[in-house]
Amino acid sequence: MEQETHSPTVSVFGLGYVGSVTAACLAERGCSVIGCDVQPAKVEQINQGEAPISEPGLDELMAAQVSAGRLRATADAAEAVRASAISLVCVGTPSTASGALDLRFVEAVAGEIASAVAEKDGTHAVVFRSTMLPGSTRGMAERFFGELIAAGKVEVFFFPEFLRQGTALADFRDPSLSAIGVREEAVSVESIAAILDEGAEPMPLESAELLKYACNAFHATKVSFANEIGRIGKALGIDSTRVMAQLCRDQRLNISPYYLRPGTPFGGSCLPKDVSALSLQARALNVFSPTIDSLLESNRRHLESLIERVEAVGARDVLLLGLAFKAGTDDLRGSAMVELVASLLMKDFSVRIHDPDVAPRNLVGANQRFAAAKLPALETLLVEDLAGALDRHPQTIVASKPCASIETLKASLGEGHHVIDVNGWADLAEVAPSYEGLCW
Repeated sequence: MEQETHSPTVSVFGLGYVGSVTAACLAERGCSVIGCDVQPAKVEQINQGEAPISEPGLDELMAAQVSAGRLRATADAAEAVRASAISLVCVGTPSTASGALDLRFVEAVAGEIASAVAEKDGTHAVVFRSTMLPGSTRGMAERFFGELIAAGKVEVFFFPEFLRQGTALADFRDPSLSAIGVREEAVSVESIAAILDEGAEPMPLESAELLKYACNAFHATKVSFANEIGRIGKALGIDSTRVMAQLCRDQRLNISPYYLRPGTPFGGSCLPKDVSALSLQARALNVFSPTIDSLLESNRRHLESLIERVEAVGARDVLLLGLAFKAGTDDLRGSAMVELVASLLMKDFSVRIHDPDVAPRNLVGANQRFAAAKLPALETLLVEDLAGALDRHPQTIVASKPCASIETLKASLGEGHHVIDVNGWADLAEVAPSYEGLCW
């Protein structure tokens, strides 16, 4: 859609928490905003300059925008669509009795917007803000707007909301995170970003939908984890608020992107044993800590998913690029790649390993004992000649770290090779004829 030369008229469907804040803030930015809701009481409140919800600063902002003529409300969906160029869908998506997502209200609004757009001239943008599971927006785009999209009359977007109650106005005005989901890469987001957030990152619809759930699940995980540490500390007579305050001071590892990249299961000499020890102490103290207890099981299941991916390829010959649990080390303790090799060997796969950092003669102490217990024939599995190791077809290459020459891989990889990238080695996707990421 072409960039508007002036602030467009926007209709906002659903005047609850997200819709009311969105409508008032867009009006503050200079848009002409029409709120639409099925509840007459909300419509009347807004037209009188009153906020239908309680949120610091919203009453004053809404009164100012209604007084300035930039904000009004209606119960007539067709009227709202006819008078606007962009419609934002902010209606609720409650849970059903089983805990599933109830999309009836979103679907009802989508149908009303589609009917109204079909009767008007010009193009129209529909932006879903309602929290929905991945695939929901695309499904509704096809179901309600398919013909209109094909005719060039409608484009559909997803713009997740990250508004916190109590600070919603500040969050809208200066978002800490912003993304716009698009149906396909070629779709321009300029007209939407211009009014919502010019810094919003375009991404596929499903990615933007999952982003919202990832954020909420992460927040829930943090709260649950902090509370479990709190209960363990309480049982030990420790002030856990001080413990967690110190934890948050570390912005290199703890409050940072580190460890938040999907990829290999965790390993090494620390995480597995320390999580296990803490979980066992919590049980000894009769402290229920399901979040901490689940970590090792989640890690084990992630390893199983990697094994399943290798088996699904079908090739009986497997070459690993990287064996140690972390790049630049020869530490095999707790390495998911060691577990992968052991599992594949038990299933009669032919396995070879290329890892220049690992030399059996240099392994000592607990590292040597772990390797001997898990892979007693390790020395016979290691190969130095990478090009020679890639001479078998078909073959699956599991890359856990960039320990090989990309030039050698480019020259040696052929149609019989399938690469599974565990940790996101960007260059592999460019040189491998058949490539997939473990989590992408």
